Amino acid sequence: MNIVHINNIDLAGSRFNGHDMQIYLNKRGISCKQFVMDMQGNDPNTIPLARSFEEPFLRSSCMNVEADLSIHSMIYPYGWRLLKHDEFKKADVVHYHLLHNFFVSYAMFPNLVAAKPSVLTIHDPWLFTGHCVYPIDCNKWDTSECENCPHLDRYFPMKEDKASYMWKLKKDIFSNIDIDLVVASKWMLNLAQRSPITAHIKNIHHIPFGIDTDIFSTKHDKAAIRDKLGIPQDHVVLFFRSDSSPFKGLSYIQEMLKRLNVPEPLTLLTVDKVGLVKKGRHELLEKGWVSDDAQLSELYAAADIFLMPSIAEAFGLMAIEAMASGIPVVVFDGTSLPDVTFSPECGIAIKNNDVEQFAKVIERLINNPDERQIRGDFGRELALKHYKVETHFSQLLSLYGEILQR
Repeated sequence: MNIVHINNIDLAGSRFNGHDMQIYLNKRGISCKQFVMDMQGNDPNTIPLARSFEEPFLRSSCMNVEADLSIHSMIYPYGWRLLKHDEFKKADVVHYHLLHNFFVSYAMFPNLVAAKPSVLTIHDPWLFTGHCVYPIDCNKWDTSECENCPHLDRYFPMKEDKASYMWKLKKDIFSNIDIDLVVASKWMLNLAQRSPITAHIKNIHHIPFGIDTDIFSTKHDKAAIRDKLGIPQDHVVLFFRSDSSPFKGLSYIQEMLKRLNVPEPLTLLTVDKVGLVKKGRHELLEKGWVSDDAQLSELYAAADIFLMPSIAEAFGLMAIEAMASGIPVVVFDGTSLPDVTFSPECGIAIKNNDVEQFAKVIERLINNPDERQIRGDFGRELALKHYKVETHFSQLLSLYGEILQR
């Protein structure tokens, strides 16, 4: 069996973009290659689509033209390069990821799908909309073909309203291709089955992403790690991602902290951006961007509660990392996260945007270490059952075999 994965980048997002999957398959004697535009690593099975120093100029020129025309992922030429490549020609199954990241034209996507049995993992709802990556509170994507878009400023933004044109173009493209779709959450499965663009597709598969549950685990010595990080042993540690994206909910965490009324001393532990969180009356430890899983797993081990109040989330890898690490997870309704965290038995889902309830739940967890322990232990159990990376890879491999038999 020869498998090809296609994505914008290799190392960033390697757990879900096909890179780790190709390593897994090649170690087991199954040939797998990955084509990428931005090659960060040096894996011999990763093939760069960008072949010369002129490529960034060509690609940025395409991006600028599309921005001026208020279209997206329609004029990039790299799909034609794929069709001509020997490794693509040898493939038995081709698996696509995040094609809207500025490197493949959807206009020629039917040519690619016609050439090889194909799988597309839908990582976010962009495919279902006229231009939004997340439609949030707007239902025009499934009720009125995105006519008269009220949110042209949302990513990917449009200078003029061509949302309905792009929506209809996607519908036309996907009405004429034979493809298997993969989604990681039941929330995304519901969107795919509702969307007029994809609802007709017979083979839509729910395959959750996986993590290394040996790395993200409960085996760490919490006290030793806190000493290493300089976190006082008597502090309750709230861990969260510091991200300026309006989708990630940092503003709700900051508002919640203003309302929080607890006697226990707190440490706020963050990853990603630094300088976005005000220290206030609590201790603050900002670790910046952490790409090493072993280091990241120590941060989870040092924490008592993980906060993930995203208002848009198609899966949420950090939520399952926290579960595997044995700490309770607090999320907002309206995304994939309540189901991913098995709320209310394991994760705790709060009414979207309800900062008062958010503060009360955090106060309750701070004051109830037994509840934290129960939810954390159950999260670890669920992660081992549902979110092991080996399970994710084996389910994809089974899908490839099913497609070839079909």
